[in-house]
Amino acid sequence: MEIRTRLALTFIAFVLPVFLLLLGTFYVYFDQSKHDDFLIKLRNRGITMAQLLMKKRVIQEPLLRQIDEHTHTAYSDRRVVIFDNKNRLMYDSGELDNRTGTHSPISINAHLLSQIGPGREVRLANGRRRGLGLLVEQPGQRLKVISYAIDDYGVRTMNKALAVMGFTFGVTVLLMVGLSRLFASRAVSPIVDMIQQINQITPSNVDTRLTTSSHTDELAQLARTFNQMLDRLSAFELQRSFIANASHELRTPLSVLTNQIEVALMKPRPAAEYEQLLTSLREDISQLNALSNGLLELAQLENRQVNEGGAVVALDDVLYEAVGLVIRKQPTYRITLGASTAPADRPGESTPGVTSDEALPDVTLNGDPSLLKSAFINLIDNGCKFSASHHVQLTVVVSDKSVEVIVSDQGMGIAADELDYIFQPFYRATNARAIKGSGIGLSMTRRIIQLHGGSLTVNSQLGRGTACTVSLPHRQPLGQ
Repeated sequence: MEIRTRLALTFIAFVLPVFLLLLGTFYVYFDQSKHDDFLIKLRNRGITMAQLLMKKRVIQEPLLRQIDEHTHTAYSDRRVVIFDNKNRLMYDSGELDNRTGTHSPISINAHLLSQIGPGREVRLANGRRRGLGLLVEQPGQRLKVISYAIDDYGVRTMNKALAVMGFTFGVTVLLMVGLSRLFASRAVSPIVDMIQQINQITPSNVDTRLTTSSHTDELAQLARTFNQMLDRLSAFELQRSFIANASHELRTPLSVLTNQIEVALMKPRPAAEYEQLLTSLREDISQLNALSNGLLELAQLENRQVNEGGAVVALDDVLYEAVGLVIRKQPTYRITLGASTAPADRPGESTPGVTSDEALPDVTLNGDPSLLKSAFINLIDNGCKFSASHHVQLTVVVSDKSVEVIVSDQGMGIAADELDYIFQPFYRATNARAIKGSGIGLSMTRRIIQLHGGSLTVNSQLGRGTACTVSLPHRQPLGQ
């Protein structure tokens, strides 16, 4: 059974008895009110007839009967019987009611009359008939009055009330079922959203996390707990993958070094061959050293955090330094900045291979300048390396709360089915495997950007180029 169905049934199970109790209470109260009103009218009729009878000298019994006969009431089989203080019959309207042929009087005996006294009323009941006995007193006179009738009007009224309550109950049950389903659906909708988000997490986007809110309810806590579990699982998987990939990546250059040395030791060789061998070994060792340094940096980044209140970093300084370092390492690379005129004290103005369209905006961040510089060096170096012209365009776009740095090239591009894997450590696109590299640069770069509260997205078209967009929350313009 679905949770929404259980919630709806639980809601109905709690609310329906309460509603029935309210209806029952209303019915009992209304019935009692009608009964009390009926007895009041019987009492008033009995008192009126007794008072008229006490004025017998003025009003004779035939006239009294005519008055009683023409008194309109909504009751049937009504009867008033009056006795004097010695229990002698003084008046009985039963002869009038007996004309209908349905008169079945309540048993009136000495025991009943003895119960009637000052301040004492007797309640009577016989089938549908209800009545009372009371004492009516005036100076020098005391009469015992018994008045009863059938409350046809009250019965009809209660039947109508019962029909109305039955209709109300039916409509209320239908509304209750509909509303309970609606409220239950709204109550479980966050769970449904959470399930949909979980189903969208695949091996290609294991970094996706559930959307969390600032609320402190159980669902928000569940989402945060699930995200924490994903973080732990990702850490375990990353550690396992890291060890496996690192072992594989280190084995290859070590095997190459071993093979070259073994070949060199097989027989004596001229000095020129030894020099050539040593040069090759130096290149392989440099590549191995770069790979080991990259692995070490990537491992350190996984457990590193950047304090939001850390150093204030000028983004334009970081970018100019990163561009300068790339150009000094690879003088054949060309980089175009999103600046028309760089300030005189900027490295970009006097660095060969760097052109500017306009000055980079002054934007400050909170973070680690060395890490940010390393991230942008990786992006710029990748763009130049995988572009036949060794040229990249670096553009800075500033918005109210964030700054975007776009590094774009017109190189070989990346196939669409490989874009989901480019951030995995040691993964290299199929068309890039002929170019030297370790496959850990983008992993390091994205981790650095994430540490600074930002994001890295890559858009690429095979054969047309790639654009890497870094989005970072900026602090404020310099000088403010």
